Amino acid sequence: MSAVQSIPFPAPVGEPSISQKENAPPLKQTTLLNALDKGVTKGRKRTITLLNGDEVDLAASVPVTQEVLDAMRLRIIQLEDQLATAPPAKRAKTTANAEASASTSSAAPTASSSKADEKKRKMQVKKIFDRLKKECKSDSLKFQGTSKTVKFDEVLEPAEFETLFGGKGRLIQPTPQNKPKSTVTIMEFNTPAHIQGFFGDEMKALKGNVWSRGGVPTRGFGFFGGGGGGFSKSIKQGTCDVTIRSLDVNYSKNSLKCALKFEVAQVGGGGYGGYDSDW
Repeated sequence: MSAVQSIPFPAPVGEPSISQKENAPPLKQTTLLNALDKGVTKGRKRTITLLNGDEVDLAASVPVTQEVLDAMRLRIIQLEDQLATAPPAKRAKTTANAEASASTSSAAPTASSSKADEKKRKMQVKKIFDRLKKECKSDSLKFQGTSKTVKFDEVLEPAEFETLFGGKGRLIQPTPQNKPKSTVTIMEFNTPAHIQGFFGDEMKALKGNVWSRGGVPTRGFGFFGGGGGGFSKSIKQGTCDVTIRSLDVNYSKNSLKCALKFEVAQVGGGGYGGYDSDW
């Protein structure tokens, strides 16, 4: 950059000449320098870069030329643009912090909800097991060497059903291959692992009652060699251990009805039993 002389600002006397008007600077240099001096930080150099790459020291006497004015105008525009974009950036940062805070605060409710769901599931499983336990010990269920069926229903919301049975047993319907759009869910639990996986810690020992088989013809003795007879009655003979062989589940989203069918059997009872006889 060629050396440029500072333009003095003589106080005009009377009407300025045409030459003075043409050469008069657009700004008062003293006002500009005073404003710059107020913003000078001790030990920090303040410069402005001209369009041709030269730098002008703002702390010194600033030549008022077209190049300086263009550089200042450009710098003013840059600062205005920065100020215009600063609030959105601040809002974005605030939003990001709010989202992070919301994410952190929602983590606790999610964990609490998970624990609440697990607790609710355990209560529901216990309710089902207690119902099965009661049915096994009732006099209407007579263990006589063959397996028995226990049926009862529960009313469950879809979310409750999913919490209770989701990921358990074997899904029969709906599947991609079998009625994928069906509103009826069919599941089966036919292995010890399936049964244990469903009941978990609620799996306890089951007890039932062993009964003799009734309806067996009996022989009686009458007068003068005549005979009489009848049929034996089923008699409770004692308690026995009971095991769960399988569980079939049929759930309708429309009616909210969940039908449970258990197959239970006497431990060591075998598949078939013989008739008791009083012969």
